Parts: sequence; C-alpha cells; structure tokens
Amino acid sequence: MEITDRKTNNTIIVELSGRIDAGSTESTEKYFSALISENDQNIIVNCENLDYINSSGLRILIMSLKKQAAKEKKLLLCNLQKNIKEVFQFSGFTNLFKIELNLELAIKLIDS
Repeated sequence: MEITDRKTNNTIIVELSGRIDAGSTESTEKYFSALISENDQNIIVNCENLDYINSSGLRILIMSLKKQAAKEKKLLLCNLQKNIKEVFQFSGFTNLFKIELNLELAIKLIDS
C-alpha cells in the first residue's frame, strides 16, 4: 500500500495505490487520522490505483468521513475501479460517500 498526497487550494488530494488489507490497515488508519487532525481542508481520495479494500479499509474511510463532517469539511472518493465500486455497492456505502467518476469532477464538486 502506498499513500501520497498533494494540496491544491483548499483541498488535499490523497492517492491510494495497492491494497488496503490486514498488512496495511494500521498504517492507513494512522495516515488518515493524522491528516484529518492536522489539516482543516476538504479531502479527495483518488482510488484509481487502489486494487483491493477490506472491511477494515472501509471502516477507515467511514471514520474519516465522520471526522471530516464533524469539522464541516468534505471527503469525496473518485476513480473507483470496478471491483472497489462493487464492494461499496454491496456494503451500501455508495449512499454514504460522494463518489465521482474522475478527479476533475471531484475537484469541481468539492469547490462548489
């Protein structure tokens, strides 16, 4: 699992690559917790290179969404691969998250 981020205007774009599984859950959770506590910006999570996510990974994203909402900030997802999108659909999480097809649309939505 590799996580990178960059800041643009009032938004942090997080790029996820690889797998969120038992071996990467702890570091991923620490990353998102620190990112949200240290910043007061909207977040876009680009999942273009995310190959797999387990239930712990879903929990991390839900907790991050709740923390952002408590700060009156947004957390959007974009570029979900077919298998990742299916996990979100089967779990009912597509109703919780704003999910855009690509990064450009996510940036437009978050800036509106």
